[in-house]
Amino acid sequence: MSERGKDRGWWETYGSGLTPWSRTFIRFETEAIRITSWQPMLVPGLLQVPDYTKAIMRACDVPDADAQIRVAARLGRQAILSRDEPPELHVIVDESALRRVLGGPRVMVRQLRHLIEAAERPNVTLSVLPFGVGGHIGVDGPFVILDFVRDPAVVHLEHRMSSLFLEEPAQVDAFRRAADKLARMALSPSRSVEFVARIATEHERE
Repeated sequence: MSERGKDRGWWETYGSGLTPWSRTFIRFETEAIRITSWQPMLVPGLLQVPDYTKAIMRACDVPDADAQIRVAARLGRQAILSRDEPPELHVIVDESALRRVLGGPRVMVRQLRHLIEAAERPNVTLSVLPFGVGGHIGVDGPFVILDFVRDPAVVHLEHRMSSLFLEEPAQVDAFRRAADKLARMALSPSRSVEFVARIATEHERE
């Protein structure tokens, strides 16, 4: 699946391995020209390394067979970032996502180094929201905003057993304002990279 990530519609051939809403989200993600992701707990899927993804699956008690398919699907999704015309990706993550150890310190070091490498891409912006900002508008959960060339923007909200897609302009605007506010509260992209590197060093010492 990861090898076929650049093939249009590759996710449709995996039947029960992916939920209907997962396939819908992957299709939207593939067609988007701009993706804005807020993640308070985890590194976003588009920037996860395989061992980190596997650790999430274990923590969530996902059966091994399903976990293998989901890990492969997540790797396949990442192919959009290396296309000739990749989407703009703005990732806003909370400090807790960087400090929560999944898979052990070595996995976390690889994951955070990968974040730093991804931030070097011209189409990727990384913003970190440190604990020091206190309470903020994103404490009620993660969300992803997907913008398209012709179609209206969509907001994706993921739950344990389902997903929700919002497309009403007023709803999308509310999440866009939230994303803008989180971005203003976050560290600058350069300081965010330095912050991630510092936490990676702390994990390395462990």
